[in-house]
Amino acid sequence: MADALIAKVAERLTRARPAYAASLRPGVSEAELDAFARQFGLVLPVAFRALYLWRDGSDPEEADTLTGNLIFSPLAEVTEFKELLDGMIGSDFEDPAWWRRGWVPYLHNGAGDHLCLDLGTEDGAPGRVLMFYHDEARRPVRAASFEAWLEGLAM
Repeated sequence: MADALIAKVAERLTRARPAYAASLRPGVSEAELDAFARQFGLVLPVAFRALYLWRDGSDPEEADTLTGNLIFSPLAEVTEFKELLDGMIGSDFEDPAWWRRGWVPYLHNGAGDHLCLDLGTEDGAPGRVLMFYHDEARRPVRAASFEAWLEGLAM
């Protein structure tokens, strides 16, 4: 199912935004995804892995967005964002609900807000996609699952 969703996303981007589709970075390796998951103690869903095996985000020097005002982060940038945000728990983020270790920030707007894959179970079903606002407490759910988010992207 994940490969079929990725194929739909690829086809849509190639048809609707050929220059953007061509500018996406080549995918990462299974070993790179395994190292990321190990570093953060996460089990990455098949569909998330499929996305990064297909393409490793946008060129960080480019500001073109994948959807809305959100840029597709390369895995190295996801790692940097996650390390930073996880490191702020208990200091900058005194409220334990502000940021969760189970969140993976894979899209960003360049201003501190991130679309995140929620792999935790603190306050919802794991696997959902939510918006993290750096300066607001609300965390709206954008999709019930990563697969549902990919389906929306393929439309």
